[in-house]
Formats: sequence, structure tokens, C-alpha cells
Amino acid sequence: FDEDIYLLSMGPHAHYRGKAVKLELKRPDSPFRETLLWIPDYDFNWQFQYELKEPYLIPAGSTMYITWWFDNSADNPYNPDPTVEVSGGPATTDEMANARIYFARTNPLGLVVGGDVPEEILERGRAAEDRARSRAIGWERASQSCGVSIASRSR
Repeated sequence: FDEDIYLLSMGPHAHYRGKAVKLELKRPDSPFRETLLWIPDYDFNWQFQYELKEPYLIPAGSTMYITWWFDNSADNPYNPDPTVEVSGGPATTDEMANARIYFARTNPLGLVVGGDVPEEILERGRAAEDRARSRAIGWERASQSCGVSIASRSR
């Protein structure tokens, strides 16, 4: 992370072959990884946002790791077809592995719900969208790319 943040929640996501997931944090002042979330028996129906009781300070320079384990065997009762080689994709019969994290900045931008968004931030968003569209990467990826671009340049 480029700046201090408060971690609020984590939402791991996989499809039918997801078996286990671990989210870890390595702080810049420690050689060790700290477990933030460990689900040793993941279930596709557990697409929850796991909220922390209190905001958790993550210092700048930290790195978050996500590790997924998968089970494409006949022993997995959720596996739609263990004979199929599976690749990544959006369908539930495909596979994916990610985790959404929700956080708050320790130094807010000053954006207020219901208030006007500063033109500088809107302009960065428009420019990021134009760049993404010019690369013809698809609308879904373009919108994700724009959000990342806005967040990374809003300092």
C-alpha cells in the first residue's frame, strides 16, 4: 500500500472448485506474514464480506497476499465436472480467485456523499476511461481499470 489505510472488510470470491483461502499481510517492519482471514473449508455459497469489529490500521509499505487452494477432483461435492480442464472466466463453471477489500483512507480526499466531486478527480477518471477504451480491453475491465487509476492518482 502506498499510504496508511484502515481495513474495514474482506470478501474472498471463487467458484465451485475453491477449497480454501487465506489473506495475509506483511508489514514493512516485519519479516513475517500476519493472517487476516483464513477459511480452510471454503464454500461457494459463502460469498460474504467479512467485516472487522474495528477498523484495522495497515501502514504504508505493507503488502497483502491472497492464496487460494482448489479442488477439481470427484471428491469435491460442488464440482460440476471433474473430468473437465478448468480455466479462468466469469461463469460459475469457470474458475476465478480474488478478494475484495474495503478500506478507508487515513487521510480522506474530502469527498462527501451528496457533495460535488472536484473537477480534478472527475478529469482523472475521464482520462483513465479514455485510455482504457483506446486499448480496447472491454468495458468491464475498462471500468475496473478506471477505478484503480483514480484511486492511485488521488493523492
